[in-house]
Amino acid sequence: MTTENGMKLELPLVRALKKSGVLAEILREKILSEELREGDSLPSEKEMVESTGISRASVREAISLLEAEGLVRTRPGRNGGATVHKPDAQIMVRPIELLIRGRKLPFHSIIETREALEPAGAQLAALYRTDGDLEKLDALCELLESDIENVKSYLDANMKWHMAVMQASHNELMIGFIHALSNIIYSATDIEEFNSLESRWAVARVHRKVVEAIRARDVDAARRRMERHVQAYSQAVAPHAPSKIAIE
Repeated sequence: MTTENGMKLELPLVRALKKSGVLAEILREKILSEELREGDSLPSEKEMVESTGISRASVREAISLLEAEGLVRTRPGRNGGATVHKPDAQIMVRPIELLIRGRKLPFHSIIETREALEPAGAQLAALYRTDGDLEKLDALCELLESDIENVKSYLDANMKWHMAVMQASHNELMIGFIHALSNIIYSATDIEEFNSLESRWAVARVHRKVVEAIRARDVDAARRRMERHVQAYSQAVAPHAPSKIAIE
C-alpha cells in the first residue's frame, strides 16, 4: 500500500477487540519513529480498511485518536485526508490544566512551579536567544508600556512577554509547562492588584532589565532578575488568589 505522496507503508492485519486503538498505536509508532514524517499523507480510509481488515468506523476512530494527540491533522472534503503533524508545546496545555483541576492542586503549587521554571527559562534565553527573539521581546516591552494606562491590556501584554522569554529559551518542555501555567495564573489574577500605575511602571522597568541581561547573554543576571520578578508577583498577588482554579 502506498500513501498519497507515493511512500510505501505496510500495515498488518488487525484482529484485536479494540481495533481502532491497535491501529492508532501502529500509526503512532510510525510517526514517532519518523517512518512517517511531518507533512506525509496517510493512506485513504479505503486503503486502510482493505489493508487492516477493520471497519471504516474503526479507521476513523483511530485517526480521531491521533488527531486529539496532535499527531495528525485532517482536512474534510473530496481532496481531504489525514497528514502527519509534529506536536508542539501547545499539546501540553490541556493535560496540565486537567491535572491541576482534577487533583485540586492548590494555587501555591502552581506559583512554586512557576518560580522554579521561569528563572531557569530566562537563563536559557540568555544562552540561546536569537535576534528574532530579541526583536519580539523589545516589541512586547514597548506594547506593555504603551498599554500602561489600561490594566486589562497591560496584563495581556505582560503574559505575552513572559511567554516570549520562555520561547527564547527554545526548550519545548518548559515552554509547554509555562504556557499551561500562564493561562491559569492569568485567570486567577485580580486586576485590582495592578491598579497602581506606579507598580505597573515598576514591572515594565524590570522587564527591560531582564531583556538587557538576555541581550548581553548574562545568564546569571537574567536568572536573578527573573527570579526576583516572579517572587514579587507571588508576594503581591498570590495571597489574594482563589484556592480553587476554574478551567473552562
